[in-house]
Amino acid sequence: MDHKYKREVYIPIEIKPREFVSQLLLSGELAKEGLRVYLGNKKSLDKLVKTKYKSNGVYLYKGGGGSISKFRDISKKVESIAVLDQEISPAIIDYKFIRNRFVKGCLNYVSRLYLVGNEAKKAATSVLHEYDSANIKVLGWPRVDLWQPSMNKIWSKQIKDIKKRFPEPFILFTSDFGCNTESLLKQIILRMEKRGAKKTKKEIERYKQIYLQEYNTYLKFIEFLSLLDADPNIPKIIVRPHPNEDHIAWKEKVKDLSYVNVVYEGDVSPWLLASEGLLHRGCTTAIEGVISRKKIGFLKNFAGHHDYALPALLSPKITDPETLKKWLCNENESIDKNLEYLSLLRKHVLFPKEKSASLIAKDLSNLSVIEIAPSHLFKPQNRKLNLKEHILRELMDGFKNLKLFLGSIINRIYKKPNYIAKFSKKNKMQNGIKLSECEYYLSIMNPGIKYDLLEVTDNLIKIEI
Repeated sequence: MDHKYKREVYIPIEIKPREFVSQLLLSGELAKEGLRVYLGNKKSLDKLVKTKYKSNGVYLYKGGGGSISKFRDISKKVESIAVLDQEISPAIIDYKFIRNRFVKGCLNYVSRLYLVGNEAKKAATSVLHEYDSANIKVLGWPRVDLWQPSMNKIWSKQIKDIKKRFPEPFILFTSDFGCNTESLLKQIILRMEKRGAKKTKKEIERYKQIYLQEYNTYLKFIEFLSLLDADPNIPKIIVRPHPNEDHIAWKEKVKDLSYVNVVYEGDVSPWLLASEGLLHRGCTTAIEGVISRKKIGFLKNFAGHHDYALPALLSPKITDPETLKKWLCNENESIDKNLEYLSLLRKHVLFPKEKSASLIAKDLSNLSVIEIAPSHLFKPQNRKLNLKEHILRELMDGFKNLKLFLGSIINRIYKKPNYIAKFSKKNKMQNGIKLSECEYYLSIMNPGIKYDLLEVTDNLIKIEI
């Protein structure tokens, strides 16, 4: 069979509703540049990278990872590693948090770090001392490309379905408390202590206090929802929990409220666009709301440590049911009408004339030179093992399996302090990476282009032209 030889890019998705559609937009632009893209969840994508027959291509990661070994192992299978960090958001409170996104030594393997705006680059340059600032590129975010009103069309079907399901006007609240049960609070603190970049005792204690404050604020917010629910002049409120929160606990807390629903389905964008406006505590969705020209309101009494973040500075303040009703009646003070808001936003978010996805695709294409046939079609040829090698392989496999088994037993018996529970993958990946969704969104984003798509395995899609 005659296979096309192309350069390749590998893009893992960690949280589908946050990353999938924007990374698909980027994948479409990479395909236009003549590259072949593999887009999938981390498990499926990493398996492909680990087993492919040649060390080629670019791996586009979303952050600093939990260990240097991951970066070291990936670097053996690719030409370059680039990072487009989804958590270095324009809504971030202190950009110096960037130093905690990278475990020590990981940046030695990173050829490019893409950031959303100039404030983020300024901070990254000051705290990532070991990294060459020439490799830090401010090219904006593909996510911001999607937030532009001109791209609202991609959500038309979802908006129509939402309005059919909720025909009465509703307000959207995007939760970012992070922890909404005592059990989850303990898990988060344990993960923070044992994973990610090493932190000082002072930093750990500060984070503990932040998480505890967030949990207590969540409990107070539940009381506020009850107050809003009792007011007939306030429309229905739809709560969208954070992926890391306990969604069952959320539903249990509001089950007796008549005009509050907890819904976590699909991307947040169509829910935002279908709503009368967004209530927030300082999250990234508030930035999306501003760029999408939707009305947003800052819940000042529940802001916690978000008080001076960009979303708070761009929003009218809401403190009680009366200010909420006034906010609903007031005209939307969008960035088109408020030059001060626009100027502030541009300090944190790059708005290039060309799509950020296109700029990043062109830069990524420079990080690879090796053209190969599709990686998923070829496996390394295994030579036949001699008897001694076969016995050694069996012993090593047996030892690994025994180690995993004993580790799981120990973790079940002694959950503290070494056991670290994992957050729900269902919340993060929803229904997974589907071929039909890739076809649907790409056809709307680029209606004049015929993409060659293939479902390689579950949750792994090949994209090229």
